[in-house]
Amino acid sequence: MSRILAATSDIPIPPSLFASFRALGDTGRTPKDFGCPQPDPKVGHPDGWGIACIGEGEEVYRRGATTASKDPAFDEAVKAVARMTNPPFLLLAHLRRSPRRDEIRPDFSHPFRREVSGRLVFFAHDGTCEGYGVRHGQTDSMTLFERLLERLGPAQRDEPEFKQAAAEVKAAFDAEFPRKVTSYTFAMIEGDRLVAHRDARTCVPYFALHETKRKGLTILCSEVLAGFEGKWRLLRNGELLLVPAR
Repeated sequence: MSRILAATSDIPIPPSLFASFRALGDTGRTPKDFGCPQPDPKVGHPDGWGIACIGEGEEVYRRGATTASKDPAFDEAVKAVARMTNPPFLLLAHLRRSPRRDEIRPDFSHPFRREVSGRLVFFAHDGTCEGYGVRHGQTDSMTLFERLLERLGPAQRDEPEFKQAAAEVKAAFDAEFPRKVTSYTFAMIEGDRLVAHRDARTCVPYFALHETKRKGLTILCSEVLAGFEGKWRLLRNGELLLVPAR
């Protein structure tokens, strides 16, 4: 379970976007707020964070395993993004809520990073495979990412091909772990574009992605962000969205 922020921008990423998103680590809505079962009573999404941002020839990638609002490294990551000078920018950030304390580690914090045929790829997932734990050094989200990359192959896929690849990966996961996955909702930077997919299997209102557009800036987030109120569109459950950097 988590909160996801993704954005494309022709202008420097506004620090206020990070401030609004970071607050969800402390106050972000959880399944119980929607009347859904919740395995623990803790508030918000306090179990780690990650920020990835790329521009033309630039990259910032930082992760932590504590609450974003209490980690000076989060502020340093925001400052590093503010120093980036070569748009367009692609941003992916994540706030984590882990079901197990022993799985709260920096290397398990999203987004995860890979390079595929010269393209940078970052992946952030909002969902859990119940009972998966850690297998071969990977969490459920890491395994989902690796399987998706394997199915996609080295070439960048168009929307129908990407959606088919994701469907096959999810079907295989469902066959292996029947009725165990709460959500396959994810966002990723894939080279020169964002990919966002909403697929909630339980507590559908919680596992959400919302989209809004402003001058030079497209934002996707699990929740409507304070200070960025206005016209937001909730992605349909099952929707896959490709957002090019330009």
